[in-house]
Order: sequence, then structure tokens, then C-alpha cells
Amino acid sequence: MERAARFIEAMLPLDAVRAMGLSRAVGTFAVAMRDQVDLRVEAKNLDTFRNNFSVGTDKIKKVGLVEGDETEVKFPQPVKGWVDERVLVQSLEDDAVHISAYVADNTPEGLQRRAEIAGLLLTSFLKMVFTDNFVHCDLHPGNILVRENLDGGGNRTIIILDAGLVTSLSPLDRRDLVDLFQAVVLNNGALAGRLMVERARYEKCSTVPGCTESFSAGVQALVQDFHNSRREDGLTLGAVQIGSLLRRMLDLCRAHGVEINPSMANIVVSTLVLEGLGRSLDSELNLIECAIPFILGSVGKSI
Repeated sequence: MERAARFIEAMLPLDAVRAMGLSRAVGTFAVAMRDQVDLRVEAKNLDTFRNNFSVGTDKIKKVGLVEGDETEVKFPQPVKGWVDERVLVQSLEDDAVHISAYVADNTPEGLQRRAEIAGLLLTSFLKMVFTDNFVHCDLHPGNILVRENLDGGGNRTIIILDAGLVTSLSPLDRRDLVDLFQAVVLNNGALAGRLMVERARYEKCSTVPGCTESFSAGVQALVQDFHNSRREDGLTLGAVQIGSLLRRMLDLCRAHGVEINPSMANIVVSTLVLEGLGRSLDSELNLIECAIPFILGSVGKSI
């Protein structure tokens, strides 16, 4: 792939190559793939997630992931002495079922459980992005288990598997992400558009008269659609098609020649995967109510 990227870059005009960011994207993908085949990396990732989601720590209580310690987010524990480049032995997470088993439960009790699980999953993802800057990038249903407390006390454990594919943002990229999300939440799409142009590693908007204004207006229209949904139906997963909004954003960037950071693209893809699962569990889950504490809480850290 790296050779193919270099060949394509040699054949295409310079502006087109820069706008694609092909070598950078291939490099990011290559690092992720190499890390996935080295199971020592996954073991280290699991240890990091286990520390970040330790029940009872200040980290958890501050972001509200656990209420009365009734629900726990857990990751398997690597077994010391049984971790190698090609071997990874983990703790057995028995008495748990795949999260997809809950989607078909439409009883009143089942709908309540689905809503609780969906809220915790979204909050956990937001914590990964905005609090920890260490994001699981493969949160499909096959990697999520749920264990109910057998004593009937209502306690529940969500178990997240397969930590081989993760991403973290550099301090500057994290600042850009926080500023962008804050502008979206505050319905200032024009500011979000200008920030994307100003902070892109490569962009051609500033060299074309009116292009930056056109791009910012496009982002403003997109953000306005987002907030119109809030006024009409509330910002729930059922009312707001996040996937469609993100695709429109990517199309705007492509049309105006604004490069997207590959690490941010990984987070976008992870968001799309989680959105589908969250909607199937609870289409009434409110995005803004979940996101605002994380976004505003991250502003000071990004300065």
C-alpha cells in the first residue's frame, strides 16, 4: 500500500496529492495494522483501558459513568506470563452475552435495559475521546458483552473486547477536535468551518477567493440542520442521523480541498459504528445531554 501511495502521488498533480493526504493516511493505517498483529500491543491497550475505567476511581465518578457503582464497564485482564507477540491469554468473561441479544427484547423491562446500556456505551465512548484521549476503534456488537448480576440486584457489567485497534490524538489535534465540537454544540458552524480551514495541515481554500467563506457557509448549514432537529424532535439518535451529517462534512472537505486528519477519521468511523448500535438499542437517547459535559469539560484541557 505504501508503494501504491507513492506511485499515485508521483502520477497526480501536487494539489490533488496534498488534498488526499494519501501517504499520511496509509501510514496511519499501516501502524494500526502492525499493532494489531502484535498481541503485546493489545495487552498494553487492555491495561490502559482497565486503568481508565477502574470502578470507584475519581475518573469514573467525575464523568458520571457509574451511579452508585451499579453498572461497570470492564475490559478483560491479560494474564501475566502468557503475553507474547503471537499469544495473548486473557481472563475468561463467562456468564455474559453479546449485546445484540438485547436488541430484540421489546418488553418494558427490556426497553429499560436497552436504554441504560445505550446511554452507558455512548458515555463511555465520549469519555474515551474527550477525557482519556485513548479511543477503542472497533466497537461493533461482536466486541461488546453484557453480564447481568445473577442475584437479581440490577447490577450490570458491560465488557468490551478486542482492544487491538485504538487511536489517540496529538495535543494539537485534540485541541482542534474539542474546538470543533464546541462550535457545533453552540451552533456556530461558521466558526467551526473557519477553524477547520485554519488548522488543516493542507488546504487550498485560502488560495481561492471566496472558498473559505463557501466552506464555512456549508458547515454552518450542516450545523443548523443539526440544531433544527433538536428543536423539532430533540437531539436523539432516532431524530439525528449522525452518519449522514458526518458524510456531508467529509463531502464538504473533499469538495473544498480541506484535508481531514486520518486519526480524526478513525474517530469518525468509530462514531458511525457506535451510532448504529446505539440507535438499535435506544433511538430516544439524547446526544447533547450526554456530550456537553465532556465537550465543555475538555475546553480547559485543550488550551
